Order: sequence, then structure tokens, then C-alpha cells
Amino acid sequence: MPSGETPPSDAVEPIAPTAGPEVELNARDWCAGNLHEERIAQALWNLEDPTPAKVRAILNDLGYIDGRIHGLEQSGTATRFLLDLRDQGGRLCLDGSAAGEETVVDKCAAPATGPFQAEERKV
Repeated sequence: MPSGETPPSDAVEPIAPTAGPEVELNARDWCAGNLHEERIAQALWNLEDPTPAKVRAILNDLGYIDGRIHGLEQSGTATRFLLDLRDQGGRLCLDGSAAGEETVVDKCAAPATGPFQAEERKV
């Protein structure tokens, strides 16, 4: 701000999100999701040729059972996956893409009850 100007008197309030995991996950799921995202991304970061079988093996080695791993599919040079991490009424799930240094793992929200259903993805 140039010298001599006075700052606006109106306080700017950030707009709260209205959709997405930041609204749908409770504090426990949000915190746990951060930890899961970090450990999975680190484990997949250096994986060359991330095939569904290799990604499943790494997820299994991290302690994620096959019944929690969904939607493993090859998409170009990446392998996409969903993890059902719902626990005690929580809604936490992770949506990941294993692609070496371009690996991304993000929180998502699943229905609190009932079978886990992988969302439709765009390839």
C-alpha cells in the first residue's frame, strides 16, 4: 500500500467452503487424513512404473487391507486408487494417483454408512 494511504476499514472475511471434504469430514477424520496422505504419498513417490499390482503391494505393506482398497486402475502412466478409511461413523476416504514425483493423495468424504462406492472418474 503506498505511504499515506489508509487501509480500508471493512474487515475482509474469508468465505467458508460449502462443499468438499473440508466441510464433510469431522476434525478427527481431517487430522487422520493428513497423516494418511503424507505416509502414502511418501511411499509411492519413488515408485517407477506404478502398476495397480505394485501400488496394491505398497498399500498392503503400509497396512491397508485389500477390502479397503478400491478402484485400482491404470490411467496412462499413473495408477488411480481410492481408500476407504471410514471408522466409528467417520467419512474419511482418500483419492490417490500414483505417478512417481507427480503422485497426489487427497482426502475425500464417503457416505458414513453402507458399502463404500467408488465415485466415477474421468480418465
